[in-house]
Amino acid sequence: MSFKKMLVAVALSSVFAVQADTQNFYVGGQYNKTTLEEKDSGYSVSVDFGSLSALAGYQFNDYFAVEARLGTGINDKSFSEDGYKESFGVNLQTMLVAKARYQLSSEFSVFALAGYSKTEFEYKETGPSYSFSEKDSLTGLALGIGGEFRFANNVAVNVEYVMLPDETFRDGPYSFKLEANNLSVGVNYYF
Repeated sequence: MSFKKMLVAVALSSVFAVQADTQNFYVGGQYNKTTLEEKDSGYSVSVDFGSLSALAGYQFNDYFAVEARLGTGINDKSFSEDGYKESFGVNLQTMLVAKARYQLSSEFSVFALAGYSKTEFEYKETGPSYSFSEKDSLTGLALGIGGEFRFANNVAVNVEYVMLPDETFRDGPYSFKLEANNLSVGVNYYF
């Protein structure tokens, strides 16, 4: 019995030792064009925002990695008319994703990702005698695809499209749906 346990322990140790050779950490940054679309019974309007994200990842092997991302808005939309001002933007964006990768050549790979996402939007309205501010979040499953080109040993550029969670809001007989997505360009550094 103890021989079997020892054999299992040795086998597991060698698996982890082999994996340790292929594991690596990476960090990166992305510029995201976040599109928020509001749909309401035949009516649709969309707004684009800019945001920057930092990410840290851990590549388990050539095919699988996990990433944590944290971003903030840099390009809010604002409108002014007759002393009233409205602004709307991305306040905070976080993601925790699993990434499946397939190497097409030594430099180019494609990937798919899935995970948890939270995007917090902030709306502000000011007038001559009042001020109003509200934050709302879209949280849930994010799905995406992309490609990465490694132009140096440790540096790669990437492009990806991610469908962010959507949500339907109801207030009595009135309802509307918010849908969001990111189109991103980024750079990763592999240690």
